[in-house]
Amino acid sequence: MFGFHKPKMYRSIEGCCICRAKSSSSRFTDSKRYEKDFQSCFGLHETRSGDICNACVLLVKRWKKLPAGSKKNWNHVVDARAGPSLKTTLKPKKVKTLSGNRMKSNQISKLQKEFKRHITSQMMAQIQRWLRALTERQFFPF
Repeated sequence: MFGFHKPKMYRSIEGCCICRAKSSSSRFTDSKRYEKDFQSCFGLHETRSGDICNACVLLVKRWKKLPAGSKKNWNHVVDARAGPSLKTTLKPKKVKTLSGNRMKSNQISKLQKEFKRHITSQMMAQIQRWLRALTERQFFPF
């Protein structure tokens, strides 16, 4: 009665070949049907193939409906969901010294006054406990 059909895929191991999204609320499909339009639609200089997410499929379909001669493309989408780049992962993090975290008593009282305006009594009690602990230690642990 029912023929074999490819199951809907909501996750992709390699990710979308355009935006690199690995999961989607809609399904991934094979990109063969759309590959001939990738260079013009997404401004790519290389060929790409694999799974493509439905969002990128819709962009290709929208690009096909543009008037002839239009130069619009969606190159800002290319590798947008790939994650942090190598440049950001290799930067060393700045380490704060203990002396840089000390607060003066007038700063603490200003914070207390500001919190009193916006916070419930239960929350205020918790904040006062934290502030008491901070003034005893003279630094922020977070």
